[in-house]
Amino acid sequence: MKRVPSETLAVWFGSAAVLLAVAGCATRGSVQELRAQIAQVKEQVEELRQAQETTTRELAKTVSDLKGLDGQMTTLAEAEKGAAQKVDRLETRLGETDEAVRGIRGSLDGLSQGLLRRATGPTSAVKPAEPERPQRAGPAEQLYAAALENFRAHQQGQAVLEFTDFIARFPEHPLVANAQFWIGQAYYEQRDYAQALKEYQRVVELNSQGGKASDALFKIGLCFRALNDPTRAREAWRQLVQAYPDTEAARQARSLIRAPAVPVRRAR
Repeated sequence: MKRVPSETLAVWFGSAAVLLAVAGCATRGSVQELRAQIAQVKEQVEELRQAQETTTRELAKTVSDLKGLDGQMTTLAEAEKGAAQKVDRLETRLGETDEAVRGIRGSLDGLSQGLLRRATGPTSAVKPAEPERPQRAGPAEQLYAAALENFRAHQQGQAVLEFTDFIARFPEHPLVANAQFWIGQAYYEQRDYAQALKEYQRVVELNSQGGKASDALFKIGLCFRALNDPTRAREAWRQLVQAYPDTEAARQARSLIRAPAVPVRRAR
């Protein structure tokens, strides 16, 4: 075996020591770099966590706000429904009052004519005239009164049948438009707004210059509103205000035209 010189061994050992030193430096540098990267990742994770917490708080606040708005919309819808019911009751009372006034007016006219005939007649009567007895209602008036009584008793189905029979049997009677109006009102109270709309439109066709046309136009607007068609509701009310500006129905229509539209539940 050949012997290696001592000088050569010294060179080898020196080179090995240098390589080990370099390797040790490289290992420490890698560890420090890895630690720096880990620290950077931790910072990014913390930032993401904080951003997630902020987003969660904002989402919770948004959900709370939406619940509050939903409660307000529910309250407004209930208030609108109550107001519509009050309007319906007022309209019913108004119609009954109109009919009562017309009846009283007719009685007064008959009484005035009777007094006038007595005042201008011969003064040498054999005996003083007896008080006039009220005339009995005919079949038409009796049928109309029975139908109206059923309507007031909330028997809408029977009332519709009797009012329809009245219109068919006495098509030229002065109360035909009134009977048609109560047919529409019966369907309206049953929340059949589509059918009520058709019946009220017939009132306008029958009574274009009469007292019930304005009431029917007002109710047509309410039907369109219940059917979630506020544009056509306002059109009906504007037509009412233009055609019958001095009526009570026109006054109410003006208020509804100015009021903001409130969404309602879909009617059948």
